[in-house]
Amino acid sequence: MRRLAVALVLLSLPLAAAACGGSSKSKAPSATSGAAAIEVVKQAAKKTVAAGSEHLTLTVGGAASGQQIAVTGAGDFDNKQHVGSLHVDLSAAGLSAPIDAVLSSTDMYLKSSLFAALLPAGKTWLKLNLAKAGAAQGLSLNTLLSQDPTQSLTALQSLKAATKVGAEQVGGVSTTHYRARIDLSKLPAVPAGGAAPPSTYDTWVGSDGYVHRVRVHIATGSGSKKSVVTLTADLSDFGKSVSVAVPPAAQTLTSTGSLPGLGG
Repeated sequence: MRRLAVALVLLSLPLAAAACGGSSKSKAPSATSGAAAIEVVKQAAKKTVAAGSEHLTLTVGGAASGQQIAVTGAGDFDNKQHVGSLHVDLSAAGLSAPIDAVLSSTDMYLKSSLFAALLPAGKTWLKLNLAKAGAAQGLSLNTLLSQDPTQSLTALQSLKAATKVGAEQVGGVSTTHYRARIDLSKLPAVPAGGAAPPSTYDTWVGSDGYVHRVRVHIATGSGSKKSVVTLTADLSDFGKSVSVAVPPAAQTLTSTGSLPGLGG
């Protein structure tokens, strides 16, 4: 059930898409032309990560290897310390279960009834290295899932084009929806067998100058192994105090890149 592992390693993607490094105290200007739209997106990305932390509401939907995937959840992230936590409800491959996820740099810790009985006695958390797990699933997670804001900043500093879609409400906040295209030639090379990063980012910038929503579409593989997933992250509570407890090693089983009993 490789597709279930794919869904799990996708959990932290919206944070990477939104955490874009740098600092900015300026309010996002109005934009109508393409050049102005690009500047708005860049400034909003910088200001968002400069806040240091945020609350995230996550929605993932799509299909992997012919099976539907649906994830909903919420959590809090500290961009400066590169840590965060999520509680999500996952439905994939005919299975449904809640999952607790803790992110620390490029490591993800998972706790769920899906595989609790398969862990050794005394172990309640499974530790996955996102880069290694992604490589095992044919996903370029070094590019897509990096928790390092400077790498995400590289992506948004490589904007090829941006257009203003229109005004929309996100979580009670007035925002402007922009569609930005990334110049993939300016990003790090994709490892052999990996998937190219998304070229289009939909970004909703609030009147306060913060990014309030990010949406990306990701397609990997082909034929029966094709996966098409849409991820939407709503951001709020910028600069809030975030406390994340990384599971202790005594309670953790380190995975070699797959989920025990679930393939990979």
